[in-house]
Amino acid sequence: MFALGPSDVQVAGLRRNTGAARFVYNHMLRRVSAVKAQRAAEASYGVAEADLTPWQGWSLPDLRRTWNEIKTWVAPWWAHCSKEAFNTGLANLSAALGNWHASRTGARKGRRMGWPRTRLAQQFTTVVVEDLHVAGMVRNPRLARALIDAAPATLRRHLGYKTGWYGSVLYVADRWYPSSKTCSGCQTVKPKLSLAERTFNCATCGLSLDRDINAARNLAGLVRHVDLELPGDAKTGRGAYVRPVRPAPAGRAAGREASRPVHPVNAARQRTAANRESRLLTER
Repeated sequence: MFALGPSDVQVAGLRRNTGAARFVYNHMLRRVSAVKAQRAAEASYGVAEADLTPWQGWSLPDLRRTWNEIKTWVAPWWAHCSKEAFNTGLANLSAALGNWHASRTGARKGRRMGWPRTRLAQQFTTVVVEDLHVAGMVRNPRLARALIDAAPATLRRHLGYKTGWYGSVLYVADRWYPSSKTCSGCQTVKPKLSLAERTFNCATCGLSLDRDINAARNLAGLVRHVDLELPGDAKTGRGAYVRPVRPAPAGRAAGREASRPVHPVNAARQRTAANRESRLLTER
């Protein structure tokens, strides 16, 4: 038998590349889903086939072509990851969508497959997002295109009811919590931090790391000591509010997936999750 013994640098590289594969899978799945929904809406209004929003193909070459066109502004960090990581995520998505289509048309035997989904709410017991002022952010022409394509409001809505399905909990950090400006090491808050500064450097304790990782650690810290079974708003010792989001009952959430029955919440699993490292998603 053989066992891997990667160094700290190699572990960081493995995490970075596996994260890149998951990112491109989720991002392109949301893109294909959005185009599919848009075309269906346009068709319901009587729009002619020739005038519908152009279809997003899901063959590997089609997905790769689109990704190469948008990666610079969707994932400005892409050059720090192996291109094979992105190719793996795209290949997995292409296979998943291909299997779905084959199942729908009867070309694939076995149980009928549903539309592929992102796995965040299913994999992690605690998910944290920020209550960002998206309407104001899209006024910035440099951010508008990326924000509209990422559809953060749709992602948050999906997380709202999917966390209920799988017995996990979604927390929303207060809009005014300075997650990016706060040092995750010493909690010193910077008075200013421009969008151009992609690395957070703390003048107090000397911490230096990617600004998004710094913000993610701060958001994880917000719910680390929150009792997951307390209803309503919960306040941490850091002075920022996080509120648990109650999922919509089956049949009231928007979309076809709303008909799926809500799974009972596993309270024991939630109590255990409070003592674990909180996992999170930052909308930005």
